Amino acid sequence: MKIFLWIVGSLLAALVLLSLAVSLLFDANSFRARISAEVDSSIHRQLTIGDIHVSLFPTLGARVKDAKLSNAAGFGEEPMAEVGEAEVGIRILPLLLHRRADISSITLKDLKLNLLKQADGKSNWDDLTSPEKPAQPQQPGQKPSPPPQKQGGGELHIGGIDIDNANIGYVDQQAKKSYALSKFKLKTGTVGPGKPFDFKLAFSAVLADPAVNADVEASTKFMFDETNRLFDAQDLEASVAATGNAVPGGKQNLKLSGSVHFDGDKGTFKLADGKLSLANIVAAITLDGSGFDGDGGHVTGPLSIAAFNPRETFKSLGIEAPATADSAVLQQASLNATIDAVKGNARINNLILKLDQSTLTGSAGLVSPGSNGIQFAFKLDQIDVDRYMAPASRNPVAPKGTSKPGEGDNTPLPLNKLDGITANGTLDIGKLKLKNLNLANAQLKVAMAKGAQKNINLGASLYGGSLASATRIGPGARPALAQTLKLASISAGPLLLDFMGKDYVSGNGNFALDVTSAGNTVSELKRALNGNVSFALQNGAVKGFNLAQIIRQAQALYGGQQPEQSGSSQQTDFTTMSASGKISNGVLHSDDLNAASPLLRLSGAGQVDLVNSTLDYTARPTVVNTATGQGGKELANLQGVVIPVRVSGPFSAPKYQIDVAAALQQQAVQKLTQKLGGQKGNDIVNALQGLFGKKKQEQQPAPKP
Repeated sequence: MKIFLWIVGSLLAALVLLSLAVSLLFDANSFRARISAEVDSSIHRQLTIGDIHVSLFPTLGARVKDAKLSNAAGFGEEPMAEVGEAEVGIRILPLLLHRRADISSITLKDLKLNLLKQADGKSNWDDLTSPEKPAQPQQPGQKPSPPPQKQGGGELHIGGIDIDNANIGYVDQQAKKSYALSKFKLKTGTVGPGKPFDFKLAFSAVLADPAVNADVEASTKFMFDETNRLFDAQDLEASVAATGNAVPGGKQNLKLSGSVHFDGDKGTFKLADGKLSLANIVAAITLDGSGFDGDGGHVTGPLSIAAFNPRETFKSLGIEAPATADSAVLQQASLNATIDAVKGNARINNLILKLDQSTLTGSAGLVSPGSNGIQFAFKLDQIDVDRYMAPASRNPVAPKGTSKPGEGDNTPLPLNKLDGITANGTLDIGKLKLKNLNLANAQLKVAMAKGAQKNINLGASLYGGSLASATRIGPGARPALAQTLKLASISAGPLLLDFMGKDYVSGNGNFALDVTSAGNTVSELKRALNGNVSFALQNGAVKGFNLAQIIRQAQALYGGQQPEQSGSSQQTDFTTMSASGKISNGVLHSDDLNAASPLLRLSGAGQVDLVNSTLDYTARPTVVNTATGQGGKELANLQGVVIPVRVSGPFSAPKYQIDVAAALQQQAVQKLTQKLGGQKGNDIVNALQGLFGKKKQEQQPAPKP
């Protein structure tokens, strides 16, 4: 043992004496010319070096000042790299005794690096890098190379890294981009495998186009063990203060914090206490991962966004908040969910999203990233969509009579964009207000497959009844459309009053629609529209005109009398009303209108042109034998007479015409027939009509009502 200590002591003494001799007798600066010549010979660059200092013991090291490396040929006279001071040292004893590279420190000050890529793709570092040799193809029968094994020994220890005031500029003339990194600082504690060390980083970055300036700071307690594939960053804190035209709002502050651990051997990953703060939003996340030692990995954990004011966030991001009918909305939002991601799938479970007074719960998943494969199941307690719509002043209704029928119908519809979407899911809504319609227990079902038919079903309770809608959209250059709609036991008056602002028809009843079409615009869809429509109402009224009053006034005018002004309401009551029709190429044909009221029986036929937004329909009311109802006594003399009423013109301003002359003529014929009696009377009346009716009508035209 004494001999061993004596040998070690002798070696140390020898190394100390050698170090003193080198410092006194050896001048490292004498090698500057030789070093420059070697660099010029190997890479054809000029290297100039200032002062060189070499130490031997206890650290074998070198310190260089004021070093410059010239630029590549054709890239200008400015040096490619400049270093104010660089120093590195390695401890002798750990290297000799333990085969451990124990670097005392690495210091780099005032680095200036100028990188340039020209428009032709050539860069000023091409001559400093050698292309990698392509991998040799595996020969038939050759066994694959075994994976690299863990190697012991040869561990690297660094007493600390200190980089101060590094400046890096990069100009890419080919991409017309430029970047600059300035005031770069990096400082660490003692770096060694398996031992945590302090890590601090700071720099300023500048991007020319778009203009962005950013100050970045980061710190953590870092640990790595390459042999065991362990990486750990505890108490991570990072911040980015960015300004510039490309920054939302012109100025933003981003903050990140948390702890990260990765175990390559076990294939596990963990993000603990993760937090992100940006634009009035604070998000917290914790993730646990497994299976990263294979081809995939599984990550799961909670995500939350604390309550924030969306309008303040819009303002912070320099985005104008959406104009809403109710300025009290978009005031508060929050989110809680669980992230669950595995190879090929990503899901959000246990979602609780709150926006103002509405709460959305459920789950959603991206089945195959990149293919728009979405699955969802959501429940929304209640929402008033009208509060979030644009205010009326920003979406004015065109003055009556100024818009043309079909105006805007040639605007392309985005139906073809649905062709690339794959989505399946449901949305249940407890209470929904949309376009002033009030729905309850609404359920939306979506079944969409890429390149296949898209199915959208909607069911809801509304106005005392129910709604069932089914939409089918077929793929292709000219998408096909099929629509069925059923309204059962609906109170028509309140529905129309809420939806259209006026209850044109009242009563309880049913409505059914079954149509098909195809096209890319509203106009094309109208022209290709085919199908069937029907409705049936009970105990209601058609509002806007009083048919009994119109008949009385027309009767008075025809008889040369002044029509009396009636104080009765402008509506036509009915006990039952039903009709059906067939749509062919955008035109609805109907000939089975059937309505009954205490005063009238009503039939009718005609057509509705949906393409040109016009109608031409003739209703045939018949006064029944009753003295009750709307004007029954006054119209007793028209009992049993059919009074044709034609409704025609555009939807926005229909015209009503009544043929009282025909009605009175029919009344006179009936009376004459009754006086003559039986079939003989009918034959005489028909003969008289053939001889005199037309001529008399030409001589005495009936006045227009």
